[in-house]
Amino acid sequence: MIELPKDITPFVLVGDVIERLKDIPAKSINVIVTSPPYWGQRDYETKGQIGNEKTPEEYINKMLEVADELKRVLTDDGVYFLNIGDKYADKNLQMIPFRLAIEMQKRGWAIRNVLIWRKTNPMPSSIKDRFSNVYEPIFLFVKNPENYLTPDYYFDLDSVRIAHKTNGDGNHKSDLPLTLSIEEYDKLKDKISGNGNNYSGKFKSTNKINLGASPGARLSVFGEFYSRQRKNKIDANLELEIIKFIKEYRKKRGISTKEIDKLFGYKDTAGHWFRTDKGGRCLPKPEDWFKLKKILGIKEGKYDKIMIEEHYVLQTVKPHELGKNPGDVWDFATGKLQDAHFAIFPEELPKRAIVSCCPKSGIVLDPFVGSGTTLKVAKELNRKSIGIELQKNFLKIIEKRCGMIKVL
Repeated sequence: MIELPKDITPFVLVGDVIERLKDIPAKSINVIVTSPPYWGQRDYETKGQIGNEKTPEEYINKMLEVADELKRVLTDDGVYFLNIGDKYADKNLQMIPFRLAIEMQKRGWAIRNVLIWRKTNPMPSSIKDRFSNVYEPIFLFVKNPENYLTPDYYFDLDSVRIAHKTNGDGNHKSDLPLTLSIEEYDKLKDKISGNGNNYSGKFKSTNKINLGASPGARLSVFGEFYSRQRKNKIDANLELEIIKFIKEYRKKRGISTKEIDKLFGYKDTAGHWFRTDKGGRCLPKPEDWFKLKKILGIKEGKYDKIMIEEHYVLQTVKPHELGKNPGDVWDFATGKLQDAHFAIFPEELPKRAIVSCCPKSGIVLDPFVGSGTTLKVAKELNRKSIGIELQKNFLKIIEKRCGMIKVL
């Protein structure tokens, strides 16, 4: 096994990708960003190259071998960004990226996104019997753990948010207070009138519940209204603490979640109260808290105030202060490299991947490093990095772009 980098000087492992991956310690890589040679695209005239297999099936199987090794070296909370293009054979699009992705799902990977890289400077096309291709997919893979239902991985969305175009803060202006106590709301509820009485748009016959995903629609239809919420903020750590607390009592009591559901008259609800994974856990409603405590034999009042205190919150439309989610369509121009005379993926692509998914102390890997774009970006972002490259003649290009490198 190689000794992992201790500073931001990029490591370049020269040789066959599968063999060199075996030299990297298990669970040591935080983010993988790569764009492998596409099937049938170029002949690099190098023994052992990937991309010149006789059939798409052979290519996919080879890439699955690579994926197995990548899964071994990736940390359990790591992320793998794979940019891969497709190919026509006998005027039939082979769907290679998606066929590969589906096979990877069968081998323990979960797909969190199919990102679309929309090229703002696509190559001119003389094709006359179909539409020209102007995008490539980027798959965001994470490990799909066997011991719980939802993957848990490092993801910092706030670091890649896009600033809002408007200069204002986007807040809906209101004369009503932002919060009301239960008592205050009971006194004022008859005087609180919505401004949506004259609404005649597409949501006119829709009830409030079905508008839950659209704050703008709720405001248009029903005007201003208050929702009843917990007064005390319960962050993820406190939520997990409370769940572990009641879970321990449930074990002592020897009662199943199905039995608890039956006592509450619920169906498949109580199970979520005792789950520790992020994706499926939730806390009991305030009105259910004391009944649950009685069922489980909990006499402590440690979390009572946090769990039952409520107030009313004015529902307004407020954008995130750091900007909007970039979404799954990324508009980037292809990069160009005069030294090698071929297009490379844009630096913004690995930049967004690294900033959002690699801790500052983490390590970035590009198993098909090519001209070194990923290593260059990682170094500029003050991240440690490792690249693998079969072509020895690319080392000079990588060094020119990254400065000092360590060749292994």
